[in-house]
Amino acid sequence: MKSGLFHYTSCGLRNIYLRNGFHAKETPYGRVVSIQDVGGLHRAIGLHLVRNKTHLTGAEVRFLRKELDMSQTTLAKCLQVGETTVRNWESGRVKVTGPGDRMIRALYQEYATGNSKLRELVDRLAELNRALHAKTVEFEETQQGWHVAA
Repeated sequence: MKSGLFHYTSCGLRNIYLRNGFHAKETPYGRVVSIQDVGGLHRAIGLHLVRNKTHLTGAEVRFLRKELDMSQTTLAKCLQVGETTVRNWESGRVKVTGPGDRMIRALYQEYATGNSKLRELVDRLAELNRALHAKTVEFEETQQGWHVAA
């Protein structure tokens, strides 16, 4: 901690410093820092990235994807690019340009600022993605037939 600022690296970004909104405490095991309203902080970081950055870095793409609670596969399908493309963006091997950059920004902007239909869609995609990768999948029978249980 320099000059009262806290270098917040837990989000995966190297250039985030907090002026306040956190409590630091020394313990017998070392310094412990708790952050108030992590969700609000991440939303502010994400909105700053999509509104103010000329080029998103790989770490920033990863941050936004995780805030959308999407896997690389799901984001790739939403953007109609290959999963390898998303992996390459996030690793920094390839720059995010053109439509991919604009769509990631628009998707996050709308999601974070309350477009309820888009938020429902993204949340549903994340839920389906978790269900697909779960070790067990539950099904239920309804009048319309068998379906994956919500």
